[in-house]
Amino acid sequence: MKKYFEFKNEVSNKFWEISQKGILVKVVFGRIGIQNPQEQIKEFINEQEAKKFADKKIREKINKGYIQH
Repeated sequence: MKKYFEFKNEVSNKFWEISQKGILVKVVFGRIGIQNPQEQIKEFINEQEAKKFADKKIREKINKGYIQH
């Protein structure tokens, strides 16, 4: 599973991407067009916990106004 979101307004132009592979969840984020975005990798006990975390983070971003592309 891999999902990509963007948030754009008068002062912001940023992206946020999340991917899950097994028990690993990887989040990449930063300003659109800027080199070297930030990256975080989290490891969970099982796939269900990883999916639960990813779904929660996706809901948070959508609530903040991010749009999936």
